[in-house]
Amino acid sequence: MNNDIIDIIESILAFFIICMTWYLFALSSYTVFLSLWGFTKNKKDYPDCSPEARFLLLIAAHNEEEVIGSTILNLKEIQYDRNLFNIIVVNDNSTDRTGIICDSYGIKHIDTAEGEFEREGVGKPAGIQYALRKLGFEAVKQNYDLIMILDADNFVDTNILAELNSQWLSKGKPEAIQAYLDCKNSVSLLSFGYCTSYWMMNRFFQLSKYRLGLPNAIGGTGFVVCSKFLINTGGFCFKSLTEDIELEIEIVRKHGRVLWNHNTRIYDEKPDNLRVSLKQRFRWSKGHWYVAFTNLLNLLKLTATERKWKYVDQLLYLFSMGRALQVLIIVINILLLNILQTQESTVMKVLTTTANNLTSPDIKFTDSLLNILSTTDWSVFVINLNIVTLISICYGMLILPIYGAWMDKRVFLNPFKVFFSGLYFGLSFVFVQFLAIFFWKKQHKWVATPHNKTKEEHK
Repeated sequence: MNNDIIDIIESILAFFIICMTWYLFALSSYTVFLSLWGFTKNKKDYPDCSPEARFLLLIAAHNEEEVIGSTILNLKEIQYDRNLFNIIVVNDNSTDRTGIICDSYGIKHIDTAEGEFEREGVGKPAGIQYALRKLGFEAVKQNYDLIMILDADNFVDTNILAELNSQWLSKGKPEAIQAYLDCKNSVSLLSFGYCTSYWMMNRFFQLSKYRLGLPNAIGGTGFVVCSKFLINTGGFCFKSLTEDIELEIEIVRKHGRVLWNHNTRIYDEKPDNLRVSLKQRFRWSKGHWYVAFTNLLNLLKLTATERKWKYVDQLLYLFSMGRALQVLIIVINILLLNILQTQESTVMKVLTTTANNLTSPDIKFTDSLLNILSTTDWSVFVINLNIVTLISICYGMLILPIYGAWMDKRVFLNPFKVFFSGLYFGLSFVFVQFLAIFFWKKQHKWVATPHNKTKEEHK
């Protein structure tokens, strides 16, 4: 009886090893494939157009008296026809002087504390939805073409609206465009880890996907969405804690387009405090898993019926994991194989059977691959596959951020700092990302991230 139980456990472990090995290999291979389209110099692929698009800039703010003034001053420097954009601060249940500071700068603010409309959702999305209700759905559709979402601490390039206007008009008015996501601060090891991750993703994920014609990712801030699409789909009312991913998937499912703009930037403050960062990333992870699990069947159905790669791409994105978690799984795979290989166990039988099935003449692999699989010990092959995956992950953690920072910022990063900051950032992500799997249904608590890197003194 005990032997039967051991055999069952070993079979489960074998199944886990096989599935995770191939899944991580496929995921890392796709990441490497995407990165190949990010090495060349960025070239603007649309002409400059005269100002035409009408923008509504909504600034989400909850107790942001320390930074809102600086943000307003920055937004007032935008070089675009002043008659074609409005700035409105969504003063979401603030108990500090956020509203007073907005008044001092002559900026309109909508106070959700007035309670004129029932709150829909939680956190930032609920505040923005309240503002849209206050402005009137139909009025928003009639008066604005694009709605830009910004956080209270964000700075933007002065050309941001001009670039988004030109791209939107010349690219057939897509449903959404995400601007380049840059960072305000990178002094601490943690914030530097954030920055290197963003610099890598901007070029080797976002720009690559844009060049390949695949849907880009919406990053939570610094993006514009077509007002008609947003209002016609119910406004900014979302069920998850990651409204950006939810909006992105909704656009893709409805056959819309999400583009990337590498020619203008927004600058976001990153946490320096580990506890604050973990809370933020736990919220991100819970929301990410929620969107992944709730959209799995729909995306699989679209993949089967329409046979378009963009849906597979979205599935890979939704079910991708942090690199540190991938590394951890690879290490576990290798350790398990080494342990189980030392004894004549069921796991080796399962692995051998799998190898025989894969090398069956009924499956048309190339002769070279057939020879490799049929003459190489399967367990060694699996270990080597995990090592190849590990190398590709290290390539993404070290080489790509350094190259991306040099190409986009003309800054040469210290490789040791990149490695250790990435390791620190990644390892601190493992626990919250894994834990979030068990709490993905709990989408009702929003934890705000404090901002204080660009304080503006107000009397």
